[in-house]
Amino acid sequence: MAQLSPVRAGEPVLKGLKLLNRGKVRDTYDLGSGYLLSVATDAISIFDFVLNAKVPGKGMVLTAMTHFWMTKLEEAGICKTHLVAAGAAIDHYLPKEHQGNVDLQSRAMVVKQLQMAPVEFIARGYLTGTAFKEYQKTGKVFGVALPSDLQDGDKLPCVFDTPTTKEVEGHDIPMNSEEVRVKYPEETKTLLAVYEFVRKFAEEHGVIFADTKLEFGFDEKGNLVLGDEVATPDSSRFWSLMAWMAEKKKEKRKAPSPYDKQLVRNWGIEVGVNNLDPLSSEDVEKVHGMEVPKELITATSEMYRYIFWLLTGMRVDSYVASKLRVDREIPARKLAVVFGSRSDYAKAGVQLAVAQKYVGNRFLGKLDVHVLSCHRNPLYLVEFAGSGCLGADVVIAVGGKAFALPGVLDAHLHAEGFRIPVIGVALGEEGSEELLAAELSISQIPGQTVLMDEKAGVVYRNTDGLSRAIVRATFSELPPMLPRVEKKPEFFIKS
Repeated sequence: MAQLSPVRAGEPVLKGLKLLNRGKVRDTYDLGSGYLLSVATDAISIFDFVLNAKVPGKGMVLTAMTHFWMTKLEEAGICKTHLVAAGAAIDHYLPKEHQGNVDLQSRAMVVKQLQMAPVEFIARGYLTGTAFKEYQKTGKVFGVALPSDLQDGDKLPCVFDTPTTKEVEGHDIPMNSEEVRVKYPEETKTLLAVYEFVRKFAEEHGVIFADTKLEFGFDEKGNLVLGDEVATPDSSRFWSLMAWMAEKKKEKRKAPSPYDKQLVRNWGIEVGVNNLDPLSSEDVEKVHGMEVPKELITATSEMYRYIFWLLTGMRVDSYVASKLRVDREIPARKLAVVFGSRSDYAKAGVQLAVAQKYVGNRFLGKLDVHVLSCHRNPLYLVEFAGSGCLGADVVIAVGGKAFALPGVLDAHLHAEGFRIPVIGVALGEEGSEELLAAELSISQIPGQTVLMDEKAGVVYRNTDGLSRAIVRATFSELPPMLPRVEKKPEFFIKS
């Protein structure tokens, strides 16, 4: 078993329950009668090292995502799963002292105990990660020759099954695919069926499901059962479909930005964790002594919540409360709608009043409205950003013509150290230069730091767009703040 970091090892044990295993992320308890309690923590691991950090909400996302997929797979008749109960329903299997524990209900599932196969069953539909590294060296992926012109992120000619061992310590070792197919034909067939089901579903929701790993076992009746976790950002790679399509048009391509744990792996590569040995106590101590940047922790937490929303259409807190019947509070958001002028405000008319009332009645949030011009009120705009937009969690900037407000406000917020997302809404008559200029002022900002309707790939427009932006900011997850590329100013440039 991987050596746990101090933060992970310090996770409290549930008293009165028999702890069977303390893994990198999950704790497993024996409930008797062939049932286990699987508790997902907020721990995170990369390259077989458990980092000395927690990602807030991660365990809840992993549990909710696995419940989402296992429920859908069973309903579709794709396979049986080990899921017995989740959410408030786990109380039926727990001793009285652990019943009604909202945090536990949000992160734990009761599952069947299985006789697990000693294989990590991996399906790859796209060339990236370790498979791409092998391809660069040999032109092959796990021994299979591929066309010579493939690049990082390209779709493979077919879905590859690339199984590995399940090492107790250290890195998993690639296995011979043909031998695994012969020995585990039903598992391999189900792996590919699950991958295809999730891939199709994800693509319909604007997401590329690049690869995943699954675990299988047999129950007491000899039935093949899918266990562990399913299609989570810990076990899979997810990308934006639109970003992938944009890369596909380029001569020199690369995999899109990750919607999963690859965000943390990339940091691990930067600091050299990928070159260390998880079996070396010295290297383990070195990794455990590394401080994971707070910004990375925040972005990872936001990313896990964001991919959950993209795939399910729900905030994870709402899913846990409504689908899993957990009596947990759904965090409210304070919104600020900022117009560039009084005339822009007048165009919103009844729509804004209806939306404001709708949000106030349906959600424990607040919506404030301001008029603030970045051209006529530049100093006030700086003060507004410096105040954290008067306590707002999300800002919706609305206006027409050459609409600098959202981009300038976003830049000032970044300079002041605030992680407050800005959504842009363009105003103007359909087909007019005014509307086109406002749209371009939002969509053409370098780095695309102001948010648009990312599923449709368009800027929110006019009163209908404002209503949708308000609902979007209130009831959905917003993407993590993008890293900014700082550029030093240059003065007195000589030719």
